[in-house]
Amino acid sequence: MSSRKLFSELVASVQHSMNAAHRYHVKELQSKQKALVAYQKMNSLKLGKTWSAEEEAMAMDKVGKQMGLHIKPSTDTTAITHLDKEDSLYSEIERHHVTTASLFLASQTEYCELLERYNPGISMKQTDKVRKTARRVGLEVPE
Repeated sequence: MSSRKLFSELVASVQHSMNAAHRYHVKELQSKQKALVAYQKMNSLKLGKTWSAEEEAMAMDKVGKQMGLHIKPSTDTTAITHLDKEDSLYSEIERHHVTTASLFLASQTEYCELLERYNPGISMKQTDKVRKTARRVGLEVPE
């Protein structure tokens, strides 16, 4: 396999891994965003103000911009640009290292996705675990 192909596979693996991490972080930030807007709405209602759907949407946009939800992920490949060189400059060991690194990144991302798919409780937060356990024994956790 040519060095350009190896390097492009490595960059693709890094991008795929970064996109998966970005999706996870955006999901976490969106739940925080909803909680913050709900808190702001609750405080406004306590003060006697009313919230329309338009005001709530504006608050969601404002909080989303503050949290950086609109930022798209960008892959920084400066750490691996030294690997992009001519075929003749690659030793067999370097070629093996690049192939192994690319395979590791792809496998690690797939492993995390499969782990979450087949063990959905593994990434639950502590409060969710407490609620689930309480429901099992017939109790309700107060909000």
